[in-house]
Amino acid sequence: MIFLRIVDNKLYSIGEVDKLGFNYSEGLRIPDEYIDRQRFTIMRTAFGIGDWGIISSMPRLLKKKYPKCVVYVPSKKLIKKLFNVDTDIVTTVFKNNPYIDSFKDYIIGEIFHDHYRIYDNNNVDEPLLEQMLKFWQFEESEYKDSQPEIYWSEKEKRIGDNIIKQYVGDKEFGCLLVSDRFGTQKGKIDDATLNREARGISKFLKENDLPYFYWTYKPLKETPFGFINGILDMRNIDLRIQLYIKSRAKLNIGNQCGTNHLVARYSNVYEFQRQFPLGSNFVRGENYL
Repeated sequence: MIFLRIVDNKLYSIGEVDKLGFNYSEGLRIPDEYIDRQRFTIMRTAFGIGDWGIISSMPRLLKKKYPKCVVYVPSKKLIKKLFNVDTDIVTTVFKNNPYIDSFKDYIIGEIFHDHYRIYDNNNVDEPLLEQMLKFWQFEESEYKDSQPEIYWSEKEKRIGDNIIKQYVGDKEFGCLLVSDRFGTQKGKIDDATLNREARGISKFLKENDLPYFYWTYKPLKETPFGFINGILDMRNIDLRIQLYIKSRAKLNIGNQCGTNHLVARYSNVYEFQRQFPLGSNFVRGENYL
């Protein structure tokens, strides 16, 4: 792994490391001078919906600990400049967030991003955000409310509520997510993983007989789960609307996938774990099967 620094809108490779971050015993923390300036930038060096989603409560927690601070996140333009990645994922996660002061095209000075984290070898499964906030001089009582959070507009809620009403009325429903990592290990199909996830998710669905909104990487009938009461394929629905519908569900079930992480605060989320241990991908409140 390469440890990166971001200074004055430029990305620098510092060198190869065995593990990102700093051991708790080293006692390293964010400089006091940075905290004193009260102008904070939130940054990740990965660009999946789950990558940014798992740190989505960071703006609120920063404002709570440092009430006078200003909180920035990178614009699409800045992400493109730094990493040559063309994505709107930051907007998807942080749109309407009342704790964000600005989406910035340029940041002067150092950005303390997700490589700046404090890990504890005695606590392997610990949310990334909590590791990052320890570097930001947070005490345990100040970072435990680390579950992901999304702020939907009234218009987005109306659209989501209308879809729910159209397909299930006032009935309870679930959401099924089967991503293209279903049955895989390190990007390749793994028979043991495939069989375990197929059997386990099928058993769960049969025990929780609900109408299901679903997103599957191939047509539902071509998966092992074609027997469910699948009421709507959400593939062509705006992602933020999908997330709102998932947040209203009685439960969310699927293979390990970042999209489900974002609704663990609002719904009962059940995932068939692919990584052992989960490490920094662990999300409080999720049920790992």
